[in-house]
Amino acid sequence: MSDRAGMSYFERRSLLSASLALTALAGCGGSQVSSVPVVSGPAHPVRAIAIMPGGGLLADAVAVEISNRGYTVIDGSDTSRLMARLNLNEVEIARPEGLARLREQGIDAVLTVRAAGGYDQQPQSASARVNSTQSGRVISGVTWQNGWGGRAGSIADRTMRKGLGEAAREIAAALALNLFHG
Repeated sequence: MSDRAGMSYFERRSLLSASLALTALAGCGGSQVSSVPVVSGPAHPVRAIAIMPGGGLLADAVAVEISNRGYTVIDGSDTSRLMARLNLNEVEIARPEGLARLREQGIDAVLTVRAAGGYDQQPQSASARVNSTQSGRVISGVTWQNGWGGRAGSIADRTMRKGLGEAAREIAAALALNLFHG
């Protein structure tokens, strides 16, 4: 059966289905990572990275991914014990004197990760930065935003959103781009 335009019912229905699918896909967005512009990388190799305490599960997952890339990682609990031993708090550790004391312990950089959870207990957004213990400068930094699709909780939304492991891999990969691994 054809209409005046020469299209069968099946062809019109297929065209309508394809149009609806394209419209639905246009309403979706994958995760986004943006890097902090770094004028130049670190003047020194980065081998050992201390994770700042209090970053939560995402910081731990990023630490694992950074470690998988060949860096020596001092996890948040070990960093906390080191800070107590050196008599440093989180404010003092960011100052040149505090960074110098970490450098004396063989730490090349400090990684700080902050994250916000979404409605589905997946990471919603995060920021991460690596500061050199030599200069105090940010030598790598990223912001990350989870993907979305359609209504919250829909099949399209669940398909587009990333879990903890995927988010950590994306963040670690973006951070590693600006680190000179010696």
